[in-house]
Amino acid sequence: MGAKKEQGAKKEYQAVAKMDEQPPLLPMVISPARLIDEQGTSQDVTGLPEEFKGAETLAGFPPSAKFDKPGDCVFGEFIGMREGVGPNASRLYELSLPDGAGSSLTVAVWGSAALDRLFDSAYPPVQTGDRLAVIFLGEKSTKRGLNPVRLFQLKVKRPSKATKTVSAA
Repeated sequence: MGAKKEQGAKKEYQAVAKMDEQPPLLPMVISPARLIDEQGTSQDVTGLPEEFKGAETLAGFPPSAKFDKPGDCVFGEFIGMREGVGPNASRLYELSLPDGAGSSLTVAVWGSAALDRLFDSAYPPVQTGDRLAVIFLGEKSTKRGLNPVRLFQLKVKRPSKATKTVSAA
């Protein structure tokens, strides 16, 4: 009986070891992340002075980048960061992306423990005007069996300087 218990324990140990193994790094195809606009639709407001009829409505958050699959990416110029946003007091990173029509679109990227760590470890720190690429690498299971960690790579291109890459490990 003792031998059977050892075999069972050995199989259990091997299964745990396989859960923690990481797949080999493979070439990744980069594609733009989906943008989610959670703003409600605006309604016509009567009684506004004429000068406000064509004015832009500034409320809430810009559209958010949604990272669905490894390789999803958002890139543009770093505008800034807000802290303590929403019910989870998260960070919100704002980027200005070219819209393809000669203008730009502001997009929000919600922070996470891994992404915040990348921003915090960038040296020198990420500054307004830096060009960024935020690339979703995939998920990694946690040792405690909680929600998997979402891994990112942050590429920073500073004006007149070389590109610096920081990856979540």
